Amino acid sequence: MSVRITMKRALMMGLCIGLLPLHAAAFNPPTNPPTDPTDPTDPPPSTGTPLPPVSSVETDGPYRVTIDKNTGPSRQGWVARPATLGENGVQHPIFIWGPGAGSTPSSYEDHLRRIASHGFVVYSEVSSSSGDEMTDAMDWLIEQNESSRSDYYEMLDTGRIAAGGHSRGSVGTFAIGDDPRLTTTIHVAGGSFDGRGSSNLRKPAAYICGEDDTLATPNCERDYQATRVPVWFTVIDDSSHTSAARDGLPLIVAWLRWHLAGETERRSMFVDPSCEFCGPGYETEYKNW
Repeated sequence: MSVRITMKRALMMGLCIGLLPLHAAAFNPPTNPPTDPTDPTDPPPSTGTPLPPVSSVETDGPYRVTIDKNTGPSRQGWVARPATLGENGVQHPIFIWGPGAGSTPSSYEDHLRRIASHGFVVYSEVSSSSGDEMTDAMDWLIEQNESSRSDYYEMLDTGRIAAGGHSRGSVGTFAIGDDPRLTTTIHVAGGSFDGRGSSNLRKPAAYICGEDDTLATPNCERDYQATRVPVWFTVIDDSSHTSAARDGLPLIVAWLRWHLAGETERRSMFVDPSCEFCGPGYETEYKNW
């Protein structure tokens, strides 16, 4: 599928390319090995009780949500989660979210609550470009799941973990993309600065950017061209660098329900000639599926 580039977007990209330093023209794509085409791009069926189905990814899910603050390995993280863990035998998939530079989990509270209402345990703290805090969060949540003294004891599906972030949080997600514990990554308005972020990726990835974002969208384009794993990329019409996380929230929920909750029927929302997130309002392409 080809990206449908609007005139507005084409002008924006041309301007940004014109502003790049001369050495940027010498960019060489990363050399991460291509994905074996026989590898499955859908997650394996879950062995536990599935999350309750939903009719829409545009609204809150069925779970009442609570937020634990000043928690995690740094005691500076937030965990947004279903108020009653393990209901009906569900083990909850994990999503690690990195805020943009200069922001905190509180800046994304509605975002975290929406995702948690769909049955995910969502960890967030102030992000770094290294993503070290994301790795620490995964370590901590896995330890909590294994500790009989923890509220999370045997409540988490530690075989289904995603990482994602907005702006700098996306850059940190690229940095940890080779962690074998990850099932997928999500990158919102945060392409890598050197065009080599995708060299770390080993699992399917989603890039969500905004048409009006002159900062990140050209970098997202460059990362997409260099990506060798299964990747889905969209530019949301009339969306800015700041608003892309909010505008892309239904896409994030649907992507997580596909890759972490095992709802393989969601695949057609993304990777299909008539996919829902390829229609009006989205300029979408994908490859390596």
